[in-house]
Amino acid sequence: MKKMPLKIKNQKEKPSVLTVVLFVFLIIYIVGLFIPIIWSIYGSMRNPTGYGKLSNTNYIQWYDSEEINFLFSNYVNAFQNIKIVRNDVEFNYISLFDNSLLYSFGCAFFYTLSPLLAAYAAARFKFKFSGIIYAFVLIAMSLPIVGSMPSEMKVLNDIGLFDTFAGAFLLKFNFISIYFFILYAQFQSIPFDYSEAAKIDGASNFKIMWKIIIPQAIGTIVTVFLLCFINFWNDYSTPRVYLQSYPTIAETIQIIATTGQINGGQLTHTPEKIASAVIVTIPIVAVFIVLNRRLRVNVAMGGIKG
Repeated sequence: MKKMPLKIKNQKEKPSVLTVVLFVFLIIYIVGLFIPIIWSIYGSMRNPTGYGKLSNTNYIQWYDSEEINFLFSNYVNAFQNIKIVRNDVEFNYISLFDNSLLYSFGCAFFYTLSPLLAAYAAARFKFKFSGIIYAFVLIAMSLPIVGSMPSEMKVLNDIGLFDTFAGAFLLKFNFISIYFFILYAQFQSIPFDYSEAAKIDGASNFKIMWKIIIPQAIGTIVTVFLLCFINFWNDYSTPRVYLQSYPTIAETIQIIATTGQINGGQLTHTPEKIASAVIVTIPIVAVFIVLNRRLRVNVAMGGIKG
C-alpha cells in the first residue's frame, strides 16, 4: 500500500508591529523624496507672469486659479538666456554642459580607477605591503586634512596644469576614499581558485584581472563610477577654484540660487530658474537609465564562461 505524501500548507506569517511601522515609515520617506521633484517640475512650467506676484512671499503656492497653463517655453528660455562670462569668453548652456560632462566623466573615471587598482593589488596579491596599503588608507581617512588646497594649487601651477581639465583629473587620481574599502571587499570575496586555474593555463596577471576578476566585480565598479559621477556633476566649488576658465552648469546654477542673477544672460522669472535646475538633472537620469542594468547584475560565482 503506497503512502500518500503529506501536504504541508504554506502558512503566511503575520508581519510584526515593528515591520509594519518600518514599512509605513519607508513609504513616507519615499513620498518625501518625490515631493521636491514633483514640485520642481510643476513650478518650472508655471506661467512666469502669474508667478511674479508671489515674489514677495517666502512660499510657493501649489495651485493658483488664475494660472493653470503649463508652459514648456520656460525650458527654452532657460537654454537661451543662461550664459556666463569668464575671461572675456561667453559660455552658453551647451558649453556649460560640455564642461560639466567632461569634468564629471573624467574625474569619476580616475576616481574609480585609482582605488580599483590599489584595492586589487592589496586584495589579490599577498605581499608584505598589502596590509600596509590597507592600513595607510584607513589612517589617512581617519586624520582630518585641512589646508591642502593651497599646496595643490601650487603644485598644479608649477607643473603647468592649473586651470586645466588634466590638472583636475590628476587631483582625483588617488585611492584614499571609501571606495577603496568597497572594492577591496569585493575583490576579496572572489575565490582565488579562478586566478590559480588561470595561472596554470598560462594567463598573465593583467589578463587575469581584465578577463576574470573585473567581469565578476563589474556591478560594484559601475556603482562606484555612478556615485562618483553624481558627486562631481553636483560639485560647484572645486571647478570654481581649479577650473576658473571653464565654468560648469552646477556652478552657474549655484550662482543663480545665491545671487539671483548671472553675468551674461537675463533670467528674471522664477519658473525659468527652476526649469534651469530641472535641466541639470537630465544627465544624471540618463546615466542611471543606461547603467541601471549593470547596477542590478547578479554576479554568478559558480563558474566563468570562456
